[in-house]
Amino acid sequence: MSTVKPNRREMYAALTRTAVVDAARELFGTAGYEATSIDDIARASQTSKGAVYHHFRDKQEIFAEVFQAGQERLIARAIEAMPPAAATAWERVEAATRAFLEAYVEDAEARHMLRQAMTVLGWDRVRELDERMALPLIRETLAEAIEAGEARSVSVPVAADLLLGLYCNAVLVIAAGADPARTAGEVQGVVSALLGGLRS
Repeated sequence: MSTVKPNRREMYAALTRTAVVDAARELFGTAGYEATSIDDIARASQTSKGAVYHHFRDKQEIFAEVFQAGQERLIARAIEAMPPAAATAWERVEAATRAFLEAYVEDAEARHMLRQAMTVLGWDRVRELDERMALPLIRETLAEAIEAGEARSVSVPVAADLLLGLYCNAVLVIAAGADPARTAGEVQGVVSALLGGLRS
């Protein structure tokens, strides 16, 4: 089966978009969203202001893409931390949860971006992005645990939606804490206790 290779213009456009996102990520992480202008992003990405607007409607849309990419990295990290298939299904649930929460302890940028996201994007938009990226994984691991008889037989869609809310609020508490490591330890204890209610 033949594949269509992108032409030079498409490749240049993709490189430009990546440069804009990378520059914006650096600026949002250091100067912050409010102090960063489209002009700043254009200069840092070595593109024109027109090129930035060609790819993004406004600064908020750029931030949304930067934030989504960061969340995807954290979720990928949680997946990597999950034990191999030989481990029990419940161990996979616990490992993914632990890795996701710990990522916010070790990644100051993730905490900073999450705090900004609540103001820039708002709770509904942040939740929408998290649903798109994390909900399938939560549903999958929970369904596996139920099928293996390691979790109570409950509605997977409902339980997964509630767990997503739990995880979203948990990382917000960590991001807002003065001592992320200490806060995460306390949060992990509460999350584990609540998760335990699902275990059969």
